[in-house]
Amino acid sequence: MSDIVKQLGPEAPIQVNERGGQQSAIPVRCDLLPPKAILEVAATLAPAAIKYGEDNWRKIPRKDHLNHALAHIFAHLAGDDADDHLNHAACRLLFAMETL
Repeated sequence: MSDIVKQLGPEAPIQVNERGGQQSAIPVRCDLLPPKAILEVAATLAPAAIKYGEDNWRKIPRKDHLNHALAHIFAHLAGDDADDHLNHAACRLLFAMETL
Protein backbone atom coordinates (compact mmCIF):
# COMPACT_ATOMS: atom_id res chain seq x y z
CA MET A 1 0.00 0.00 0.00
CA SER A 2 1.36 3.42 -0.88
CA ASP A 3 2.25 6.00 1.76
CA ILE A 4 -0.43 8.31 0.38
CA VAL A 5 -3.15 5.68 0.74
CA LYS A 6 -2.02 5.00 4.31
CA GLN A 7 -2.50 8.70 5.09
CA LEU A 8 -6.17 8.42 4.11
CA GLY A 9 -6.94 5.90 6.89
CA PRO A 10 -8.49 6.23 10.32
CA GLU A 11 -5.24 7.53 11.82
CA ALA A 12 -5.26 10.68 9.67
CA PRO A 13 -5.07 13.87 11.71
CA ILE A 14 -8.27 15.85 12.21
CA GLN A 15 -8.61 19.32 10.77
CA VAL A 16 -11.16 21.95 11.78
CA ASN A 17 -12.52 24.45 9.25
CA GLU A 18 -13.55 28.06 9.87
CA ARG A 19 -17.13 27.01 10.77
CA GLY A 20 -15.95 24.44 13.28
CA GLY A 21 -16.51 21.45 11.01
CA GLN A 22 -14.14 18.57 11.66
CA GLN A 23 -12.86 16.00 9.21
CA SER A 24 -9.80 13.96 8.44
CA ALA A 25 -6.96 15.92 6.87
CA ILE A 26 -5.90 14.40 3.57
CA PRO A 27 -2.65 15.03 1.66
CA VAL A 28 -4.22 14.82 -1.80
CA ARG A 29 -6.07 17.25 -4.06
CA CYS A 30 -8.45 15.11 -6.08
CA ASP A 31 -10.44 18.27 -6.84
CA LEU A 32 -7.57 19.41 -9.08
CA LEU A 33 -7.74 16.41 -11.41
CA PRO A 34 -8.92 17.31 -14.92
CA PRO A 35 -12.41 15.76 -15.07
CA LYS A 36 -12.73 15.65 -18.87
CA ALA A 37 -9.37 13.87 -19.22
CA ILE A 38 -10.26 11.38 -16.47
CA LEU A 39 -13.57 10.64 -18.21
CA GLU A 40 -11.73 10.16 -21.53
CA VAL A 41 -9.42 7.63 -19.90
CA ALA A 42 -12.42 5.83 -18.37
CA ALA A 43 -14.13 5.78 -21.77
CA THR A 44 -11.00 4.28 -23.34
CA LEU A 45 -10.93 1.56 -20.69
CA ALA A 46 -14.54 0.41 -21.25
CA PRO A 47 -14.05 -1.37 -24.62
CA ALA A 48 -10.56 -2.54 -23.59
CA ALA A 49 -12.04 -4.28 -20.53
CA ILE A 50 -14.41 -6.19 -22.82
CA LYS A 51 -11.66 -7.06 -25.30
CA TYR A 52 -8.91 -8.07 -22.84
CA GLY A 53 -10.66 -8.53 -19.48
CA GLU A 54 -11.13 -6.03 -16.67
CA ASP A 55 -7.88 -6.59 -14.81
CA ASN A 56 -5.72 -7.95 -17.61
CA TRP A 57 -3.47 -4.90 -17.36
CA ARG A 58 -2.30 -6.12 -13.95
CA LYS A 59 -0.69 -9.14 -15.65
CA ILE A 60 1.48 -6.95 -17.90
CA PRO A 61 4.93 -5.76 -16.75
CA ARG A 62 5.57 -2.07 -16.16
CA LYS A 63 8.17 -2.03 -18.96
CA ASP A 64 5.51 -3.13 -21.48
CA HIS A 65 3.06 -0.49 -20.29
CA LEU A 66 5.74 2.17 -20.71
CA ASN A 67 6.65 0.89 -24.18
CA HIS A 68 3.02 1.01 -25.31
CA ALA A 69 2.56 4.49 -23.78
CA LEU A 70 5.59 5.75 -25.69
CA ALA A 71 4.38 4.15 -28.93
CA HIS A 72 1.05 5.96 -28.56
CA ILE A 73 2.79 9.25 -27.77
CA PHE A 74 5.07 8.91 -30.78
CA ALA A 75 2.13 7.99 -33.04
CA HIS A 76 0.31 11.11 -31.84
CA LEU A 77 3.39 13.27 -32.42
CA ALA A 78 3.77 11.77 -35.90
CA GLY A 79 0.27 13.01 -36.72
CA ASP A 80 -1.58 9.69 -36.71
CA ASP A 81 -5.23 10.17 -35.87
CA ALA A 82 -6.41 6.59 -36.42
CA ASP A 83 -6.65 6.09 -32.65
CA ASP A 84 -7.07 8.20 -29.51
CA HIS A 85 -3.36 7.90 -28.85
CA LEU A 86 -3.19 10.31 -25.92
CA ASN A 87 -6.03 8.50 -24.14
CA HIS A 88 -4.30 5.16 -24.63
CA ALA A 89 -0.96 6.61 -23.52
CA ALA A 90 -2.58 8.02 -20.38
CA CYS A 91 -4.09 4.61 -19.59
CA ARG A 92 -0.74 2.88 -20.02
CA LEU A 93 1.06 5.45 -17.88
CA LEU A 94 -1.51 5.03 -15.12
CA PHE A 95 -1.12 1.27 -15.37
CA ALA A 96 2.67 1.64 -15.15
CA MET A 97 2.29 3.73 -12.00
CA GLU A 98 0.17 0.99 -10.40
CA THR A 99 2.24 -1.97 -11.61
CA LEU A 100 5.07 -3.31 -9.51
